[in-house]
Amino acid sequence: MTQLAPSGHPRLLRRSRWRVAVLGALVVAGVLAALSACAYVAVRSATYAHLAERLERAASRATDVPRTSGYLVVDERGRPLLGTPEPADADESRDGLRIVTDSRLGSFAVLRVPSAGGSLIVATPAQEESRALAEVLRVLVALTLVGGLVALPVGYALAGLALRPLDEAVRERNEFVALASHQLRTPLSVIKTAAELGRSGRGLSSHEALDTILQQAGRIERLAARLTALARAERDTRPGPRSANLADIARDVVAGLSEAARQRGASIRAEGESVWVAADPGEAADMLTAIAENAIQFSPPGSAVSVRVGPRGGRAIAQIQDQGPGIPPAELPRVTDPFYQGARARGGYGLGLAIARAIAERHDGQLTIESVEGQGTTVCVILPQHSAPPG
Repeated sequence: MTQLAPSGHPRLLRRSRWRVAVLGALVVAGVLAALSACAYVAVRSATYAHLAERLERAASRATDVPRTSGYLVVDERGRPLLGTPEPADADESRDGLRIVTDSRLGSFAVLRVPSAGGSLIVATPAQEESRALAEVLRVLVALTLVGGLVALPVGYALAGLALRPLDEAVRERNEFVALASHQLRTPLSVIKTAAELGRSGRGLSSHEALDTILQQAGRIERLAARLTALARAERDTRPGPRSANLADIARDVVAGLSEAARQRGASIRAEGESVWVAADPGEAADMLTAIAENAIQFSPPGSAVSVRVGPRGGRAIAQIQDQGPGIPPAELPRVTDPFYQGARARGGYGLGLAIARAIAERHDGQLTIESVEGQGTTVCVILPQHSAPPG
């Protein structure tokens, strides 16, 4: 399929993917930073609690330890380190465990505990614990940065997958606009040519020019009506709580199209039993009309188009069958695409089945197509069955 999207669309898509990727990377980095902060606080709290427990045990055994002041330094096993000078940052007025750093002695954990003589300052070397906490902090910061950097390309790839439906929708919209413009360009060109020839009087009289203009204006009007019907069928709003007898609608549609079928030398008939669906009668009629018109258009002279309606397995079924040339298997997946006409185009716009499919899907139904080349095509609309209204 030809790519008709403007050149700005890929750039916009890339910018959108990068924005989503950057935002995702920031979110991942923020979550990792929060988790890392919680992990570091937990490790530091556990380390401080272990040091405080060690110092409290040392203070409880310090009654027999000779000391010259209310200050005691112990090793990691709680044994006194006699002769160790007091760290320069020690402050006897502060409560709780503190980590102080002395230029001569390194890191110390200091704890003030009450004693019989007032208070006792107990300290122990904490260089190993400080190095371990610093290493944990470095590892957590590195993991946060690496996680954010890894999330960037991963987020870009995931954003591409998430934006793919939007990308396809934009491309389909651009292609739809291009195809609609192409359908309009031909009658407009004919109108312009007829007007110029009629005004100059060369090869076309004014009356003939007006006839041509009216004919092409009618063609544009029919196309506009089809586009309006397609837009109405594809709107996102849910149908109102209305009920419709699909059999009655089928009979009305057949009655309205009988003359068109007769002009092509074919016939059309409706049969079946009443079945109610939760649908707007006008939209249900538009759906069946679009399918039946398509069937009549491809029906050879002397053939018949049948519209059968009835319930089946708790669902409402409407089958429109023709005896036309059928659809090649390669074209079946695309016949419901807007403006697709295939190799056997008959001068229409390729919107009928697209309108029918959109209406069926908007009513929680589906449209299926079965076709055998040389034998005909059967289009089946399946809708949820609804209970008949009272009375």
